Amino acid sequence: MLRFLDLIAFSEGTSTVKGSDDGYNVLYGGGLFQGYADHPRRKLTFPINGKPGTNLKRATSLLLLLATASLTACLPWKRERAAYADLCESEFQFKVLGQQGETTLYLETYLYDHAAQWGEKRYEQGLHVQYPGEEYPRPEFFVQMIAYNKDRQRPSTDSKRGEPPIPVLYDSRQAYIIFEDGSRLNARPEVYVGLNDVYDYPSVNERAARPCPYDINSDEVHRMIPKLTNNKRYGSAYVIFQTDKLNADSKWTIHLGSLQVQGRTVAIPPLQLCYHPVKKWIGIEPLMKP
Repeated sequence: MLRFLDLIAFSEGTSTVKGSDDGYNVLYGGGLFQGYADHPRRKLTFPINGKPGTNLKRATSLLLLLATASLTACLPWKRERAAYADLCESEFQFKVLGQQGETTLYLETYLYDHAAQWGEKRYEQGLHVQYPGEEYPRPEFFVQMIAYNKDRQRPSTDSKRGEPPIPVLYDSRQAYIIFEDGSRLNARPEVYVGLNDVYDYPSVNERAARPCPYDINSDEVHRMIPKLTNNKRYGSAYVIFQTDKLNADSKWTIHLGSLQVQGRTVAIPPLQLCYHPVKKWIGIEPLMKP
């Protein structure tokens, strides 16, 4: 610590001509040192070159100011993230027949782009649909599906390594939601692919819509991977439902139906929604950011 103070002091002023004052004729507080007795730290010199340190009081004040600023930046800050509903289970594995015998088919399902979530940001889906005659877009509910066979080739990297793809046909016309009151809502009749370069959620337009049944393990799907995504290796297909009723207390059962793989039907388990309560914690992140 003493060496640090001396370094600051030495950078601000030291002796220019060594005379009878033994090298202490430097500016301090607007005036020159007149002699050895005026120096704020007597007989303290640099170990390397033997020169005396100066301006101790100014250096000490600067250090105290920096310490105070650092302490302020570390003050506790109350953080809170709102409650939300999410899938109770998101990942599934199925044994299917591949080109070289039995293999594993993976299916991942999500409601949110988890890579885009941070801090107290509210969990919200990113799909909004503009209807004719309405001033503002309306949110719609979707389920993201990522399907791929084990060690599947990755067309997004132009690599030939890995296993060839297994066609996985899906028809969104079989999908529906059962709400808390027992009512039922069918999905849109098309499967949608992801066209967003940044976020992992769909768009409702002709460019993104694909007629059913559609191969959700196709190269077309897996070439389109956004920057912020739930899976950095494979792309997504989306099933969309025309409802904006999702909230933290929703207790829906989502029936996606089944997949057609190599002539066999693979049933997808019903998806349940689970409640995630308000999360509160103490953090310092806002004061640490530029």
